[in-house]
Amino acid sequence: MSRVLKDINIEIGARIKEKRLAQKLTREELAQLSGYTANFIQEVERGRSGLSSESIRAMSIALKVPADTLLFGDVSEEYAHILQELKKVPPQKRAHIIKIIEEAIICAQ
Repeated sequence: MSRVLKDINIEIGARIKEKRLAQKLTREELAQLSGYTANFIQEVERGRSGLSSESIRAMSIALKVPADTLLFGDVSEEYAHILQELKKVPPQKRAHIIKIIEEAIICAQ
């Protein structure tokens, strides 16, 4: 019986591989840092194995990235320019802008 690859496992595996390669780590090095085997790392990167919350935590610590980055990707990078602009706004006006954004999110739901 062949295993069905879940999209989420494939996505998380790709993010782990991307972060590992960006740090110039081998699978063996990541395995050593995370406490798992290189074979497990390979299976995860290919999307063939899912991760438990414990293994996501271990991978995020080993790769020095937040766990949500492994789960959802680098969402913060998409909004970095907005955050930079928001930092330029005086604190009193910033609170007003944040309130508007929060209300817009509520309306969009």
